[in-house]
Order: sequence, then structure tokens, then C-alpha cells
Amino acid sequence: MVGIISYGASLPALRLPATAYKEAWGACGARGMVQKAFCSYDEDAVTLGIDAARSALGRLGNNQPAIGALFFGVTAPPFDEKPSAATLATALFDYKNIRVTEISGSPQAGMQAINSAIEYCQSNNGRSALAVVADAPTAPPDATFEHALGAAGAAFVIGPDGPVAEFLKCFSVTHETFGSRFRRRGEEMISDLELRTRDNLISIEEVGKLTATSDVPKRMALGVDAGLTRGVGRLLGNSEAIVDKIWTEIGDAGAAAAPCALVATLDIMTANETVLAVGVGAGATAVAFRAGGGLSENRRKGRKFSELIKCGRVANYIDYLKHKRLLSSRTGGKG
Repeated sequence: MVGIISYGASLPALRLPATAYKEAWGACGARGMVQKAFCSYDEDAVTLGIDAARSALGRLGNNQPAIGALFFGVTAPPFDEKPSAATLATALFDYKNIRVTEISGSPQAGMQAINSAIEYCQSNNGRSALAVVADAPTAPPDATFEHALGAAGAAFVIGPDGPVAEFLKCFSVTHETFGSRFRRRGEEMISDLELRTRDNLISIEEVGKLTATSDVPKRMALGVDAGLTRGVGRLLGNSEAIVDKIWTEIGDAGAAAAPCALVATLDIMTANETVLAVGVGAGATAVAFRAGGGLSENRRKGRKFSELIKCGRVANYIDYLKHKRLLSSRTGGKG
């Protein structure tokens, strides 16, 4: 039996309210969003990942296990070639005998990193792994879908027994999607062909078929927008489930969206409750956990996600563009 033995999260210090877009553009393209978290000029997915990992490891105090592998889920790493996972390992540990793997390509990457860490521990009896997920997707400022793009990080120490949350099962589906969210090699920003399809709904429906024969989870942690959240319980075959979402307060955090929703759920779960965390993008990865007896003690040793949301500093739209380097002549306004 393996599972989560500690967890943590991080958010950038800056917040942009949805009203800023209404003032600047006349409307906000992110329906249901109250505010979003965004990176300052000296932050990126790697810094967020390091902060989240330090939070997860710090909750263990002197009882930190030796980490045999680190899995990093991200869609917007700072380099195309120079493994950010190696930067994380160097910043976090004083030993080098650690396997690192970087997973990218879609918002599923965060949940895929968590599942990969679980599979590593299942294959290496007694070993522990660290799953780090962080993201800060960007898009052109005149693109409506840019309004939703936020930033966040989360980390999970995975190991034997899983006293915080026992791993139950993973469900994966693949569904080719193209048009609503893609980035060609060498490009820094997400593009949108404005092809609106039911791809995400189809992926969630397929996950619902797979979970139909399993125990019904009490909670769902979802990395999807407010519009998709409304009918997701029915699509997953459990209209009575409590849906925990943080999209409205931090924006679309890409690969980190579903893992951060899982963190927020762990902050309020009680022992023996179950949760299904679902990351969606060109298919879906869903991982089910059961809260363990060590959950309450572990979460007392760190900040809750709701506290991270509240401690941000509100910025105006011009400052937002400056921090994103969208007004910089040195970068050509490309971030």
C-alpha cells in the first residue's frame, strides 16, 4: 500500500481581479473567475515548484524520507532543453542519486506526475518519491482566453502506507484534441484556433465510464473551469459528490490546477473520506485517494490553500503587464 505522506502548495504573491479586465477591455473572458494568481517578473513554474516542495517536505520535519525519484508536471517550463526537474532536485536535496522525470504536453501533466510517483513507489518497495507540479501558462494579452490564465504549484511526498491519503486507483483516457489550447515548439505562448468542441466533456464522460464499477467518491478535485464544473458530477456518475474547485480564485493554473484542487480538498477532508482528482487535457487522468489518520496532523504543520489565496497582493492591469514582460521592448512583448 502506498499513498501521500505529506503535501504542500504555493501561490505567487500577486493577484489580478477579474474587474481589471472589465476596466481595461470592457469585459472579462473568464466567466465565473473572481481573481487569479500570477507570477511576478522573477517567478516561474520552477520557483513555484520549489516552494511547494519545501512546504511538503517541511511538514515532515526531521522525519523526511530519502527521495528516490522526483516527477515534475508542467506545461510551461522556462527551458525547452535543460531539465527543470534537475533544477528542483538540486535546490531541494544535498544528494545526487535521485531519478528525475519531467512530464509535459497537456494540463494532465500534473496528475500524471502524481500517478508516476505512485507507480515508482509500487515498483520499488519501501522507497519514496516526490511529485511536484507547477505551471504559469501565458498567452497574448489581446486573446480573450488569456484572461483566465493563472499560476500555482503543489507537491506530494509519496511513500509506503500513505498515512495522509491512501492511493486507491488511477483512471486514464486519451482523446485527441486540437484547437482550443496548443503551443508549437519554440513558442512561449499558448495559441487558440477558436475551435470549440466537446473534447473535455468527452474525456470526463469516458472517465465516468471507467469509475462506474468503483466505489463512489465523496469528493471531486477538479482542474477545470467554472462552466465545466457545473455538470461534471453527473458526467462522472456521481451527481451527489462535493466538488472542490479553486479555479475561480487562482485562475487556470494549467498542469497545477487539479493537484492544487486536491491540496484544497485535503485541507478539509476527514479520515476515510474519498476523493477523485481529475486533470483534463487531450484526455484525462484521474486518481482516487482515501484520507488517512495522519491527514489532520500533517495539514496542521503548514498553511492551508485557502490561506495562500487570501494573502496575495492585488495588482492593477498595467502592473500585471509589466510583471508578465508584455510591455518590454527587450522581449518584444513576448513574455
